[in-house]
Amino acid sequence: MPRYLILLLFPLLALACTPKPNTFNKVVGLDADEPFEYERFRPKNVQRPTEYTFARQRNLNPNDYLPDTSNARYLPLRYLHVNFHIMNSSDTLYPFYGQKAVDEVKEVLGYTNDMLRKTPALWLTPEGVDVPALPRQLHFNIVDKTGTDEAAIYEHYDDELYYYLHNGKHRNRADRRVVEKYALNQDSVLNIFIMGPPRDSIESKTFKLPGTEGIFLGDAIKVTGWLENNRRPWELRGIVGHEIGHALGLGHAWGRDGCDDTPIHKNNAWSQRGKNYGPGKTSNNLMDYSKDQQALTPCQIGRMHARMNDITSRQRKWLLPRWCKYANTESIRVTKDLNWEGARDFNSDIYVRRGYTLRINNRVHLPEQAAIYVDPGATLILGPKAVIHNSCGGTWGGIRVGVSESGYQGEVVTDPLATLLNVVE
Repeated sequence: MPRYLILLLFPLLALACTPKPNTFNKVVGLDADEPFEYERFRPKNVQRPTEYTFARQRNLNPNDYLPDTSNARYLPLRYLHVNFHIMNSSDTLYPFYGQKAVDEVKEVLGYTNDMLRKTPALWLTPEGVDVPALPRQLHFNIVDKTGTDEAAIYEHYDDELYYYLHNGKHRNRADRRVVEKYALNQDSVLNIFIMGPPRDSIESKTFKLPGTEGIFLGDAIKVTGWLENNRRPWELRGIVGHEIGHALGLGHAWGRDGCDDTPIHKNNAWSQRGKNYGPGKTSNNLMDYSKDQQALTPCQIGRMHARMNDITSRQRKWLLPRWCKYANTESIRVTKDLNWEGARDFNSDIYVRRGYTLRINNRVHLPEQAAIYVDPGATLILGPKAVIHNSCGGTWGGIRVGVSESGYQGEVVTDPLATLLNVVE
């Protein structure tokens, strides 16, 4: 063989014997206990604009925002800020003021949060459909008055604006003047006004005291049935939860509310008794009218979280931005294949464990120091709608790929339209 041919074959043989990098589909030989270290990984085929404007979200799919019963952290718990305004006449028509009133408002909200923590079975569901009762991942929190540690429960004495009439010739349920005059911090807090009927109505022999009623006015809530009736605090949890449900995008469950797991039905629970009341007969949905209004369907829960996760929405502004502060003890550990089509806000690192795939195809917030870690044998996929960023004005820590001593490593697959913003790489 000519000498020059032999010399030419040597580098070709060396190249042929060079092992290729191992990715997730070549981990058969990866020992589960094999040590590995994380290395910085900078995806090349993604968008990195210096300026970015989030478009308003429309037609969000509630199924993309359902709580995961295997790991609650996959859809973080939301804390919604509220304050309360107790309206009264100048001569205190309603004996509801001072510490007694503050304590009762707190107690009512406590019962409302207890209701949210429970997952009662739904009494009415579409025929032949099993509708699960999922965790709500929602908590209502009374903020403090500015500059104090005092709960934001305010008392107002105003002879013109103290009253509320939900129905009738002189109804003023849609009147916004009380909101415009007394609402505070509307850019970050949902204001709730506790109101009662006017004096002349209460003193009229023909006036019938109302039940619990209310209305959401776009950025505030008005409720009645609290001051004029001696209702126990737990009896008021329904109206508070119901109206906040409206504020978070829910309609009445008896009609066409955009959810296919809330069947159209007669909203007649209050008129039913005995064998005509209960599971299969009447509704216990929070967004119906009933003494047992407390249940929520998956679609309803998903609709609320879709609004709260929409970075352009009013509802998101009412939330405690807990996601801004890094918590290294609350890491998200992906231990099954996940496809996040809905937006998420996390306050910690994300670890994709060996043998599992995480696909991100929406907005994901990570705080300062937080990063995404992809173990050897794991896969991270960034879809065309993926936007990973820090929404609190800072940066986030980027992507880390685990590389084992034998060369096995995690894999990152990116769509050219995926976007990484304010990332430290």
